Amino acid sequence: MTVGEEVTPPPAWLDEARPRLRPGVVVGPGLTKGTSTVHFVADGETGAYLQVGPREAFLMSRLDGTRSLTEIGAEYAGRFGKRLAAEHWGQLLGLLGSRALLEPADPAQLDLLREKAEAARGSEGRSALLWRMPIPRAADLVPPAARRFGWLLSPVVAVPLTLAGLAVGVLVGLNWATLYAAIEQGPARWPLTLAGIAITWVMIALHELGHGVACHRYGGRPSQIGLMWRFPLVAFYCKVDDVVTFRTTRHRVATSFAGVYVNLAVLPPIGALWLWGPQAGWVHSLAASLLLFGTVAIFFNLLPVLQLDGYHMLEHATSTVHLQSEAARFTAAFLRRGPAGVSGYPRRARWIYSGYAVLAAAVLGPAIFLLVRLWFGTLAGLWGPAAAALILIAEAAAVAAFLTWAVRRRRSAAR
Repeated sequence: MTVGEEVTPPPAWLDEARPRLRPGVVVGPGLTKGTSTVHFVADGETGAYLQVGPREAFLMSRLDGTRSLTEIGAEYAGRFGKRLAAEHWGQLLGLLGSRALLEPADPAQLDLLREKAEAARGSEGRSALLWRMPIPRAADLVPPAARRFGWLLSPVVAVPLTLAGLAVGVLVGLNWATLYAAIEQGPARWPLTLAGIAITWVMIALHELGHGVACHRYGGRPSQIGLMWRFPLVAFYCKVDDVVTFRTTRHRVATSFAGVYVNLAVLPPIGALWLWGPQAGWVHSLAASLLLFGTVAIFFNLLPVLQLDGYHMLEHATSTVHLQSEAARFTAAFLRRGPAGVSGYPRRARWIYSGYAVLAAAVLGPAIFLLVRLWFGTLAGLWGPAAAALILIAEAAAVAAFLTWAVRRRRSAAR
């Protein structure tokens, strides 16, 4: 909705009307999305979300039932240099009424919106490579867990535990050969593997619960906890969509970091078991495998080029939405037309998207080169260099075709 400029005197009803947003409706901060700024509005009662622009967010944040529309309009004029016409107020109030965001709201309408929001969450992002299966009432476990363990997120506790976990992770990196040898030489391979898998699943569940507890601690509510198929893995997930409405950047970043924090916090006791526990046998080997896997998992989770915790932390730290795809769109526009192609971006957005593009190239470039080199060596050892080169060319063409199809499909879905 575009807010216009008033050219006629305001009607009397603007002095009398004092609309109020329902309790539980939260207007989030401004987030950069391409060339524009967006705000997310969350309805805690229905679980529905609405994306609006800065002007609409400004007006909605002032609908508290104490100010008339004329008073809010005067504030708006002071902020944006324009006055609202009555028809524009009608458009805004009509939009909010259709979403049942104003008091009083029809209970039947709330039930319908709740059903639509649940159906939208259930179908979100489903594909052959991604599928979510919510666990009924699993999200209800978060409030009691937050009351019991929320103190672990206070800085006085979280900072020392994080530093201790990072120190153990560095030691694991420096001694990975010794740890790997302990796994290779350990007895009872199958029991060790099964125990490692079971403990890993528990850690993944605690990782996701950590996101939910942090979201609850900072005023949000996780909407789903369940099992997710993300090719080629099956793991737990926790949706914390309310994070986009947190006013404090630190709280948004901390919510995304909470899962990694859980993983870091368990490294010191496992390290202690490795150092001071039995120095042989399956317990020693299990500790070694958990240290190696846990450290590798933390490393990959923090990589900002994968859409995992590190990526979302960077998104929240820069107050952006869809950072990866918007940076790719920015880079494509720059490559096609040079500086003129990105002249419509705000200066801050240009710095963020340029920096992310450089970061992604610095991380993915060497990684892709090493993977291609390793794969080429493997293929050449099997069928010779010529056949290996042909296979790589065919695979590159297939990947390019798939990416082209995925981009076109995303564009057509966005229209």
